[in-house]
Amino acid sequence: MPSDSSASLPLLVLSGSPYEVGRQHGSLMREEIAYAVSVEDEAIRPMLGKIGVSDQTMRQRMAALGALLPADVHEEVRGISDASGISRETILYHTLVLDILSGAPIGCSQFAVFGRATVDGKVIHGHNLDVPYPSLAKFLRPVCIVYRREGCIPYVSITFWPVALGVCSGMNAEGLSLGVNVPVAPLDPRVFYPLTFQNREVLSRARTLEEARAVLEGTQRGGSWNLMLTHRSGQALVWEQVGPHSGQYAAHPEQDFVVSTNHLRVAHKAAQGHEAVALEMLQDMQEDSIHRYRRLEQLVRGSWGDIRLDTAVGFLRDCGESASAPSPSMRTICRADNALSMVYEPATLTLDLAAGAMPAALASRRRLQLGPLFNTSAPEVGEATRPMAAEQGTFPMQGTARERGCWARTFALQEDVYLMEHRVNGIPVLPGAAAIEWLAEVAAAEGEGEVAEVREVWLEKFIRVRPERPTEAYVRTVRKGEVLAVSSYADLLNPRGAVLRPDVLHYRGEVRLGPRPQRKIAAGFGAARGVDGELPFSRSYVKDAYFHVGPPFRIVDWISYPGPREAIASLHVPEPAGYFASVPWARFWLDPFVLDGCFQLAGTLGILHNLRAPVPQGVGRLVLGRTPLPGERLWCRARLDREVGELLYYDFTLWDAEERICLEAHDYCSISVDVYTPEQKAFFRKSLDPAGALYPQAGRGAAHA
Repeated sequence: MPSDSSASLPLLVLSGSPYEVGRQHGSLMREEIAYAVSVEDEAIRPMLGKIGVSDQTMRQRMAALGALLPADVHEEVRGISDASGISRETILYHTLVLDILSGAPIGCSQFAVFGRATVDGKVIHGHNLDVPYPSLAKFLRPVCIVYRREGCIPYVSITFWPVALGVCSGMNAEGLSLGVNVPVAPLDPRVFYPLTFQNREVLSRARTLEEARAVLEGTQRGGSWNLMLTHRSGQALVWEQVGPHSGQYAAHPEQDFVVSTNHLRVAHKAAQGHEAVALEMLQDMQEDSIHRYRRLEQLVRGSWGDIRLDTAVGFLRDCGESASAPSPSMRTICRADNALSMVYEPATLTLDLAAGAMPAALASRRRLQLGPLFNTSAPEVGEATRPMAAEQGTFPMQGTARERGCWARTFALQEDVYLMEHRVNGIPVLPGAAAIEWLAEVAAAEGEGEVAEVREVWLEKFIRVRPERPTEAYVRTVRKGEVLAVSSYADLLNPRGAVLRPDVLHYRGEVRLGPRPQRKIAAGFGAARGVDGELPFSRSYVKDAYFHVGPPFRIVDWISYPGPREAIASLHVPEPAGYFASVPWARFWLDPFVLDGCFQLAGTLGILHNLRAPVPQGVGRLVLGRTPLPGERLWCRARLDREVGELLYYDFTLWDAEERICLEAHDYCSISVDVYTPEQKAFFRKSLDPAGALYPQAGRGAAHA
């Protein structure tokens, strides 16, 4: 069944050093982490009681396993702790609890199909993760996290709860996927390298299935688990572990598929004596697991040669052989306690997932193209996949080169999720700041240089992106002396989808490439404060009224007014977080978040001037300077320069803590739109000028023309 692109699941894209990744994680998930901590006793302790693990045993096990974790994990834990305010010990407990309980009976199902079994020969890997512990329902808060840690292969992990830093199911940028099942076996009391972090090592270090095997062979293994691994080359393997014993099996030479559920097939045969007899008996008793194993084989054979992503999703949703079993049970592939459901297509770096209400496999699903999030295009696997790889586009913003001077880009809400937090009259629209970034990146890619200036920008018409369909657009570049003229076009559509006008001009500008000047602001430039000092910015411009500007865009912390036509603000550069999924960090730093924050600051002067909505219209000249870093504190000073008809013109300067100029804007222009109600106008006037000191009278004097 096709995916429902409206399905909701937190998506994080974390980049940088281990500590920076942790700090981003802790900042973005602060509320979710605090909630998990608040319910941990009532959620986890009943599960510990069922398997006979005491508090003392839990603490001892956590200390022993934690000591085996490498320094990068502890640095990540430290970053999460610093950003979230939760102690490191608590964060470590939450991230190790899955491994501490390794061996607790959990029901999961996996399969891999490839070669003759699939429509195009590509490997497809399906995985349902199930949690048969009702008390954990409050604790489960699934998250999809893309890790881009320094020195590691980028990978995606789908987690049960906010700080499960290890991996139960995921895929890396080299087209290697893995998923874990937990077979029924005695708890392993030995100290061993935590399973989920072993999986994390595999995804962050292994480019091939052979390298993955080498990582597994080089770790201190233990616990009880079945690990399915697949690779874009068409390989699949199941690695089983039970205590110190391991074994592997692959697909039969005549069958291009492999299946794994919750009983051991080979690993227990390495045991001897009474242990071997006990393990053999445990496997024979797993009626539910054996039933699911055989049912998966039946499903694969029934669709042989015609299996694709949607078919694989259907397998995960299977509730029985006939209408007599119409709903999930503990004997069906889609179990009643199914918590996560994933399908991977490694050759195209595609992930189809569902999480949330149980059973997750029957919930709305989401399909992600991971290539742009990994900051890489899909890897090539023979001639058949090359056209698809070319269509993936180049990270982060510019799109795909179609011909000389033309670059195409598709905006879709399931990928460009930030658009949901930037709406005009309720419709998601591409921010003007993001449009400028787009033009600049295309020019830099086409001209093969660094952006120094962007000139004569005009934002002619919003690009609207509706939930029911993506919007295709393209940018053309033309060399004009020392600059590249860039302009973007898209079809103007009827809400029902019919083309009303093709190739409508949306944005245009000129980009000059070259070195950037390194300058500082003049002494005292940013020292002035208004009569009321600093006002919290969230009280003013971001109230929903015509515009909706959601939390990701609220990077301005306070504003201050030295006078009726001047404003100063403090703002923070956002971390490269996944909410801005298609543009986690702007390559040429005309970062849409930062630039939009400057536009918002200038817009407050427009609101104070005439109590109308200041809609961005254009910029005469943007001069780039020093590039700021994620998380950095910046200051901006804006001045309302003149009014020409419905247009207001501003200048603004952005600088850092060492007074180095990051950006200068000349003749930033907004058009005044009278859309505020009298109540909204009263709110803005009070919020922006609470003491009435700047504008004691109801009227407004015009800025000097």
